[in-house]
Parts: sequence; structure tokens; C-alpha cells
Amino acid sequence: MKKTISFLFLILVILIPAQKIPAFTLRSEVSSYTQFGLRGLNNSDLYIILGSSCITPEISPSYTVYIFNTKGAVTAYHKNTALSSERIELSEAQKKMLFDIINSKKFERFLKYNQEDFEFKEIKKKKIDPLLMGTTYSLTVIQNGKQNTYSYRDIEYHLKSDDQGINKHILKKYAAILDMFGELKADRGH
Repeated sequence: MKKTISFLFLILVILIPAQKIPAFTLRSEVSSYTQFGLRGLNNSDLYIILGSSCITPEISPSYTVYIFNTKGAVTAYHKNTALSSERIELSEAQKKMLFDIINSKKFERFLKYNQEDFEFKEIKKKKIDPLLMGTTYSLTVIQNGKQNTYSYRDIEYHLKSDDQGINKHILKKYAAILDMFGELKADRGH
């Protein structure tokens, strides 16, 4: 009886699938990402690059890179400069959270948008915003030789502004995606 239970347990462990990465339909051809240490990208792997940068030159941009491979593993590292990177040790709970994000409908639906969707083309801007000194947040998703890239400056300011040219519905979704990754804590109630 013990052998039978042990055998069934072994089969269950083998048959339980590893975390799977979804196949996304991305639009643009992949650019060179050697500045992130991404040389020789594996087409079937999923790469997510989250960046933040300020307009002030004394603060260099920083990036967090997540690499999800087809075997169900995820690795991450942080880059503050072009020449140095620091590997991020992920707990099992963090890995599960990351796989939950990329497998969520919210993330999949967001990837159907373009950068141009952040603004209404038919509404002309009546005023020019002053030069904003806030942070620009970027998100790049790479898979199968294709990529989607999004970037927006001063998300919190624009969510609260009365600028009718901004598609706040899409901007709120972008803030929510960044929030899921822990990149942005925006007040999306506006």
C-alpha cells in the first residue's frame, strides 16, 4: 500500500505542470536590448523590462528585468547603470505573484493597447503643460521576436489633471499594471 501511495504521489508531482508563460501577440520588431544585458534573446522566453527615469541628469534611469523561461523559471535583475546589474533573489511567493500577473486577463488585455492610445487624437490640446520634473515609467514586453513598449511621464499628475486630451481610462490601466509589479503606487480614484 505504501508503495502504491508513493508511486501515485510521484506521478502527481511529475504531472503537475510548471508555471506556464502565455504566448502574447505583440506588435513591433525587437530592438537591441544589449544595454539590459539581453543578448541572444530566446524567442520562446518572455522578457519584461520595467524602467523609471527622471528628467534630472544626476539621477540615472533604473530598470528591473524579469525573464520567464519556458521551463517555468523566472529570474530577475536590477540595473542602475549600463555597466552594472544586480541579481534579484525571488522567493517562491514572489515568483508565483509574477506568474499570476503575466497570466492575468488584466495584463493580457492591456497588451492590446498602443502607446498612441494614451491620448485622444481628436481632442486638440488647448494649453501646453509646463515642463514636468516627475518620473517617466516604462514597460517593455518582449517575446517571439516582437515587443510592445509603453512609456508615460508624471502619471499621478496626469491622472489628476483636467486635460481632456489624455485617455485617463487607458492611463489608469497602465498605472494598475505598474502597481501590480510594485513599480507605482498611484491614486487611480481620480
